[in-house]
Amino acid sequence: MTESAPAARPPGTTPARGIMLVARAFTRLSGTAHSPAELAAAARLDTAAVHRILRSGLSGGTFVEAPPGRYRLGPGAARVGIHAMAAAPGPRAARPVLDRLGRLLDAFAVLWVLSPYGGPSKTHAASAPGRYGFDALGLAPARLVEVGQSLRAGASGQAIAAHLPRPLVAAVLTEPVPAGAGPGAPRGAADFLAALERVRRTGYAAIREEIPGWDSVAAPVLWGGTVYGAVTILKPSPLMPRDLSLLATATTAAAGQLSHLVSGTGPATPPRPRPTPRTEDRTAMPYGTTDW
Repeated sequence: MTESAPAARPPGTTPARGIMLVARAFTRLSGTAHSPAELAAAARLDTAAVHRILRSGLSGGTFVEAPPGRYRLGPGAARVGIHAMAAAPGPRAARPVLDRLGRLLDAFAVLWVLSPYGGPSKTHAASAPGRYGFDALGLAPARLVEVGQSLRAGASGQAIAAHLPRPLVAAVLTEPVPAGAGPGAPRGAADFLAALERVRRTGYAAIREEIPGWDSVAAPVLWGGTVYGAVTILKPSPLMPRDLSLLATATTAAAGQLSHLVSGTGPATPPRPRPTPRTEDRTAMPYGTTDW
């Protein structure tokens, strides 16, 4: 029995680059544990070379064997990510940006950040309540936590999920829509994926009643090509204007400013947000749309 020819090796591949290619291959595959052959195909490296890289990474915990013959990223890889994220600005740096946004739009402004533990979700990092606050949303604490963590509910969830690798989006879709979510949260997989495509196209998400009685606009905070979180503004549905141009522009500008901070480029003037088209009367639009 003859072995198939190995995948072409990328030009300029060194042992150190090979380790990075193997680590990156895990992010391109669905699931968590993979064989050397699967990783070799994703990294475009020789299977034997990938096997050596995996075995050499066991001692430092970069990779772990689970089950035998298959590998996943280990605590050593997690430590690198934790150190990288620890260098990003915290709530103190984000709060002035949220304060300005909340005052400008008379809205509840929140920064949600991506949490990878136990599957993709989000967690509250900072907020500027203004005249609103979490207690004004009308959800019991347990429901509030459930809705707040889920990427299936809310404009912030869509803004983050739109920039996740495809395997992680598939993992998000396995989670149910939280019971406390409003009628605006897309229930079906096709509707959710279509909403993510609109986020990629327009640069923001907008949902009518992401929580019953509350409308929202959110824009992603990016660290290079990696999503860090999302800036969200929430307003009572009767007070949300029909034309979202100002809200979308202001929210994407605030997210751009935080993207600069996260990327370590300082509080520079954020990139000019994409122009947002004037929208039609939202009362004629169905629930679940992101273009009212």
